[in-house]
Amino acid sequence: MSGLLPLTGRELKKWYRNMVFFITGLLQPIFWIALFGSAFDIAKFLPHSALENTFGTTSYITFIIGGVLTSTSLFTALFSGTSIIFDRRLGNMARFLVSPIHRSSIVFAKVLSTTVRILVQAVILIGVAFIIPNGLILSNGISLLGIFIITAALIMVAFSFSSIFSIIAIRLKRQETIFGIINLINLPLLFASYALFPPSFMPAWLRNVAAYNPVSWSSQAIRNVILNGTLTGSVLNSTLEYMLYLLLLTIFMLVLVYFVSEKEIRD
Repeated sequence: MSGLLPLTGRELKKWYRNMVFFITGLLQPIFWIALFGSAFDIAKFLPHSALENTFGTTSYITFIIGGVLTSTSLFTALFSGTSIIFDRRLGNMARFLVSPIHRSSIVFAKVLSTTVRILVQAVILIGVAFIIPNGLILSNGISLLGIFIITAALIMVAFSFSSIFSIIAIRLKRQETIFGIINLINLPLLFASYALFPPSFMPAWLRNVAAYNPVSWSSQAIRNVILNGTLTGSVLNSTLEYMLYLLLLTIFMLVLVYFVSEKEIRD
């Protein structure tokens, strides 16, 4: 796709050359796992037998790591569309549009750069989860398939939500508008999911809503890998089912981004 790699490189340079933005982006996942995971540690209030039956582990951080990884991806991806608005306001968009590149490359570059940032954050988050007190425990190990599932789930969540908000931002003129939309939906997406609590903790109506939330699909797929190590039987089937849902969403967003970008991007 014409112009995709240079534009992606441009977005990544904007990220790591802005030291405040770069450092705060790397610190965000640390705050998530070290502060939230420790402050809301349900394991302190339940006996080990109840924890094993409900969470599949005695470590709450081990249980929520998949949800925290997904939530970090979600929050980072939601802001990917804002750079489109800034490019328009600063005049960069007009220069892109007179260049011999596909208009969809402008959006895909922002999506890909956001995905790279999310993967870097994920590596840091997992590393921190291992070293904090009562942190991540891989009691059953992890396989190459498990690593692939975790990486693929995060990439698909990042791509999907980056694409959604990039599409929203294409025709917006003011960044305040997209910030308002982000603030409206980010917490409902998080709390109406299986990211932080098992489905059994939810009322029936919320559990039914969460079943259709991509945040739930990614959180559960990663959680299955973390808790079980080698995936077999029904656990493997449910994990592949979640991954299929994410894949279908990603393909749909890829096609949608292409056509909307080519048709709607204006200076």
